[in-house]
Amino acid sequence: MATGTGRKARVTTSPSAQETAILAAAADEFSSVGARRANIDEVAKAAGVSRSTLYRRFPNKDSLLLAVANDAFENGLSRLEEAVEGLGPSDAVVAAFTAGAEMVHTDPLLRRMVLEDVELRTITAATMSGLFVEMVTARVASTLRRAGAQMPDDELSEAVELHVRLVISFLEVPSAEPGRQTVEYAQHLAATYLAPMIR
Repeated sequence: MATGTGRKARVTTSPSAQETAILAAAADEFSSVGARRANIDEVAKAAGVSRSTLYRRFPNKDSLLLAVANDAFENGLSRLEEAVEGLGPSDAVVAAFTAGAEMVHTDPLLRRMVLEDVELRTITAATMSGLFVEMVTARVASTLRRAGAQMPDDELSEAVELHVRLVISFLEVPSAEPGRQTVEYAQHLAATYLAPMIR
């Protein structure tokens, strides 16, 4: 509950609750003003924690941004899994790419991270490591297996890794053509080229 000064009430609950509040406040700050202009003191104030509490968990702006990015990616994967619930494997690929493109266009943080803020993209590129690719590939392959994919595990993993690497490429180097930055274009690519790879 906010006080009369505009400050959020101090969060005195568990460290986990404090971290959740910090990440939510930081996501709002990065969405609103971008990486360069983001103010850590404003994040602490909005989260209802002291500056020292924030810095104990996140020693600098980059570490906070990476935590926010990881949180956004995790939430995004969960939303994609929900979007493909009950679909067959090919339809799941199309639905996931369509939902992902919609998130990038409608979620303020993802939009800024992917399309608008070069500095944010540069910092968060560190999360796109080989380990990240392996983790996302395994999770998506498992989702497609539950959706009914019948291809052998190694082939499914290879196809999904290709999908993941294509997504990362589009996120890191968005097309300069506005027509290729649309949800409809993502849906077209998925239906035409990517879904047929999954069987």
